[in-house]
Amino acid sequence: MQTIAFVGGGTAGHVMPNLAIISAIGKDYNCVYIGCDGMEKELCEARGIPFHTIKAVKFRRDAILKNLAIPFKLASCVKSAKHVLAKVKPDLIFSKGGYASLPVVLAAKHIPVISHESDFSPGLCTKLAKRKSKYVLCAFESCAAKFKNGVHCGTPLRRELYAGAKQSRAALLSRYGLDGRKPVLTVVGGSSGAASVNEAVVAALPALLKHFDVIHVTGKNKQGGERAKGYTPVQFETDMGGLYSVTDVAVTRAGANALAELIALGVPALAIPLEKASRGDQLLNAEYFESKGAVKVLRESGMTAETLVVAVLDLYNRRSRYKAAQAEIEVDGTDKIAEIIKNTLKTK
Repeated sequence: MQTIAFVGGGTAGHVMPNLAIISAIGKDYNCVYIGCDGMEKELCEARGIPFHTIKAVKFRRDAILKNLAIPFKLASCVKSAKHVLAKVKPDLIFSKGGYASLPVVLAAKHIPVISHESDFSPGLCTKLAKRKSKYVLCAFESCAAKFKNGVHCGTPLRRELYAGAKQSRAALLSRYGLDGRKPVLTVVGGSSGAASVNEAVVAALPALLKHFDVIHVTGKNKQGGERAKGYTPVQFETDMGGLYSVTDVAVTRAGANALAELIALGVPALAIPLEKASRGDQLLNAEYFESKGAVKVLRESGMTAETLVVAVLDLYNRRSRYKAAQAEIEVDGTDKIAEIIKNTLKTK
């Protein structure tokens, strides 16, 4: 059986797409994961996916001087990755980007690499990996056009997301202590949370709870409000398919994977892009889907408790328009990506 090494980590946006592909093709190939000692390790171990740890170095946008040592540290990381590759002996490397992927891609010799970029604009690691990659698969057509080997294919989405609709709504609501008498607003700040969004939501709760029951995914070790009637804070949710199936409207950051999931499931969303300590990718993601009528955007610089409430109510009142626009967009690229992987291995 051929072996595929999946790489990428640091945030759920790099890890979950890899897990989606593993779920789709894992029965036909020996799938292993190479990453850092972060959330990717925890998520893989929980799913029984063989995991190999390497060293990696992260580019710091908030501390430019510290980046001067990156070339020296990266050389050590690549050496670490070479040892793992010699042990795993993969037939193909699938890279989802992020700083945890780069040492493995650079260490690959005579091993085909397929990279995937979820954002509207390519990240630094995707740019650095392009010459090592047979294909640079992209979620957005304009991003694919930036690469000679670019292929527009959509985003990998987990099959279990769609299974949420098959679960009992009453049972799912009961899990969150809700009775279903009000529409449900779900707030998801991202795998590591979003402090400013969390704070605005808590400040807006008195107004929001007049209209909605609120499920607030705060992020691991992040603070929300005190649990109360109609308001349920949780740090992390593993059953996002179940959660989204009871969600009438959502508030989210604008990571490409998060937006793709909501659009695929037909959940109207208010996107609040992360702009500080970011290359601006979330804003570009959000503006693209806003131009298609699929999401509503609230800039973080203009976010207050009051503007948040106004935006959420407008989203809810026009939810049918957003659903209709979402239905016209094909974001799920899981099957196409799986087919490209299989064909690459056949011709290896």
